[in-house]
Amino acid sequence: MTTLAALHANAWKYTAIALGLGLGFALVMQTLRLAEARLETAHTENTLQTERTTAARSALKASERYRKLEGNHRDELTQIDADAQAAVGVADAGRARAVDARNRLQRDLADYLTQHRAAAQARAAAGQCAPDPAPADLLADMLRRADDRAGELAHVADTARARGLACERAYDSARNMIEAAQNGKAE
Repeated sequence: MTTLAALHANAWKYTAIALGLGLGFALVMQTLRLAEARLETAHTENTLQTERTTAARSALKASERYRKLEGNHRDELTQIDADAQAAVGVADAGRARAVDARNRLQRDLADYLTQHRAAAQARAAAGQCAPDPAPADLLADMLRRADDRAGELAHVADTARARGLACERAYDSARNMIEAAQNGKAE
């Protein structure tokens, strides 16, 4: 029984050794798990950093593309505005020419009416039947009013057309910019 008694007496030693080996194994396993977790964390952080960098580059490219599209659109609007102002200037010049022509016509009509009245007074002085100048005066007044109104309406129509065409071009430019932005193209 000495062996059994010796085993029994040294049981605490064997238990302590077994417990030490178990704790050592547990410690090795935890160390391995910790190292694996650290590697996985480092890999995840690298992946996240790469994704952030890629997203930042993509956002920068998109921002630059949108800036370029906006700049092109702004340049087009500036050109459209300049063209519209030129067209309105042409309409204003046309109005000035029409006013000059109207003034010449009214002077010619006034000269004609003056000659007609002088001829009517000469006939009346000669004892002939003199025509009534009131219808000719009425016709001249109606012609003047119609010509004035037609000139105003023509100028309104010319400027409205120029501004309408500019508005259409600005709309088309904006639509093209939006389509290019949606399609991911910069012009």
